[in-house]
Amino acid sequence: MMTARELVTKRIARRARQFPDLKLVALDTTGLDGRDAALAAAIDHAVARRWLTLAAILDQLLDRPWERVQPDLQAVLLVGAAQLLLMDRVPAHAAINEAVELAKRLVRSKAGGLVNAVLRKVAALRAEMIQTAPDLPAPPDVLPLHDGRAWRLAAAVFDEDPLRRLAQQTSHPESLLSRWRDAHGWEQTCVLAAHDLVHAPLIIAGLAGEQEHCLPHEQAGFHIFTGPREALDDLLAHHPEARVQDPAAAAPVEATAALRPRLIIDPCAGKGTKTAQLARLHPEARIIATDIDPRRMAVLKETFADSEKVQAVEPEALRPHFDGLADLLLLDVPCSNTGVLGRRLEAKYRFGGETLTALVDLQRQIVADSIPLLADDAAVLYATCSIEEEENASQAQWIAHWHRMRLVKAHLSLPCGLPGQAASRYADGGFFALLERAGG
Repeated sequence: MMTARELVTKRIARRARQFPDLKLVALDTTGLDGRDAALAAAIDHAVARRWLTLAAILDQLLDRPWERVQPDLQAVLLVGAAQLLLMDRVPAHAAINEAVELAKRLVRSKAGGLVNAVLRKVAALRAEMIQTAPDLPAPPDVLPLHDGRAWRLAAAVFDEDPLRRLAQQTSHPESLLSRWRDAHGWEQTCVLAAHDLVHAPLIIAGLAGEQEHCLPHEQAGFHIFTGPREALDDLLAHHPEARVQDPAAAAPVEATAALRPRLIIDPCAGKGTKTAQLARLHPEARIIATDIDPRRMAVLKETFADSEKVQAVEPEALRPHFDGLADLLLLDVPCSNTGVLGRRLEAKYRFGGETLTALVDLQRQIVADSIPLLADDAAVLYATCSIEEEENASQAQWIAHWHRMRLVKAHLSLPCGLPGQAASRYADGGFFALLERAGG
């Protein structure tokens, strides 16, 4: 029977071979009991969130560059270091001993000695727990944690250069932080990087009044859910108007409140969260939703199978049947996810110039393919969960210029909520633009 640590180590070994091109794939804990499944998920989450941080520390303790360590051995060391530095309920001896045995089985017999020596050095780095972490970038001997605390380390393992140190301490690519510094300034960059350390809370929109397992969010109409999964399922079943949605994700649809569309088309509907929000906000409208991803399309069909307002259709059915008919077109396009890195942990590692260029091209292609669906006096709601200029304001201006539309409103939300702050302050980042046909 595979243990929790073995299961997650094998997964991380596969991901180490792919790094930095990590996909958002949930950990399969089939076969583990509840306690072991929770441990595996916690380790997997810790490594994914702080991959570059752990690699920077381990690099200082090895006799070879981290990049030259084979993926299976990287995985064993990452899993062990994550437990020692980021999970304070795991006994050090348990983390080290099992890592040694895993190294012998998954790497080679002599690897156990190396793993034992390196992880004992990692454990020895933990000099003092600081209850309130210093501002970022912290000194080179400080490891900030997700909850506002920090480890003061026995050695200065992080770089002296502030940008590189911030990248190491918060597990962001330097290139991404450099972009944010140029766009938002150094102080805001440190805030954005710190935000991504926080374990994102589960936020419920559309609940009225007090509910069990729910705490009010700072933004009216939203709550922080604190209960178990089964309680969430029960809550959503008894409150069909409620949905799991962050304030930043809800803002685009709310911006259409003054419109009176008869037909709304949502070509990038995903699993239908904004689609359902549109249905509640515009009860007189008919809504057509689709997605090119077969798995999401299946979820859409199941979600709206009994809906009288929303019809889930295959992507190829849009243009033949609905050209020139949409009063409102929602384009919630694929993006870099830089406004939601606290939830999309893998996205920050994939970020790069070529990736961004490809996304911008894809977004423009989606817009161009969808514009023929518009009626004469129609509106386009363009939305991303990115905070990058190229995907946001620049795209809105491009739509307005090349598709003869008038920009009615554009809004960028930066992520908020820092380690140690109340969950009620947490919100994702994102952008939306509302445009109307120039003659509308």
